[in-house]
Amino acid sequence: MRVAVISDTHGNLPALEAVLAELEREAPDLVVMAGDFAFGGPWPSECIETIRARGIPAVRGNTDEFLVEVATDGARPAQVDDPRLRHLDNLLLLERYRWCAARLSPDAVDYLASLPLAYTVPAPTGAVLTVVHATPWSAHPVVPATASVEQVRELLERAGGAALAYGHIHVQARWEVDERLVVAVGSVGLPFDGDQRAAYALLMWDSGRWSVTFRRVPYPVERTIAALRASDMPGAEAQVRVLETARPPGS
Repeated sequence: MRVAVISDTHGNLPALEAVLAELEREAPDLVVMAGDFAFGGPWPSECIETIRARGIPAVRGNTDEFLVEVATDGARPAQVDDPRLRHLDNLLLLERYRWCAARLSPDAVDYLASLPLAYTVPAPTGAVLTVVHATPWSAHPVVPATASVEQVRELLERAGGAALAYGHIHVQARWEVDERLVVAVGSVGLPFDGDQRAAYALLMWDSGRWSVTFRRVPYPVERTIAALRASDMPGAEAQVRVLETARPPGS
């Protein structure tokens, strides 16, 4: 059994299309989207619709929750407890969220609002793979690539399975804890590891355990950069720098 987990497209349609084209050739048994569909790129609606049109199951990300909050004028607030993680208190980010939300249909907003926090994939023997955006209990906390064994074990314990895959941190990482697997799958549309190529993970169930192969896919980054510069998205040039360097904002 092979499960491809993609995440963090962030409105970057060429990157998403490149990954989906590779997945058509790879033909995994299942593709799962780990959230953060739209915010930050020039094609927010198109990324959502591309995933939906293919019937790919998905979970919601932190930026998806903030988009829903903005699009519904606060009627559906993001479920974030730590004020340091609340993007909408940053006026520059708030303007970018408003720009993105204005380009989503009510149906797309309802779709994002309907997504669960976790999606489970049972292996043939019942050893569950859980896919989340950040953690099984919230789409917002950051579990970094330098996470301790204790942090990673908590993810597994609260998910209750044999493996867990998540996005959110925009880099790829793996841990093995108590013969169980935790994987950060990377970002399709906005990598932070210095490599511009789109990233995803292919998890495999074989011989009674889960394993992972990390994948990178080249795509025309210059097309996304040109579209950002041609848009009126607030903060577009800052997003261009992230795409050019494949590093987090401000680094």
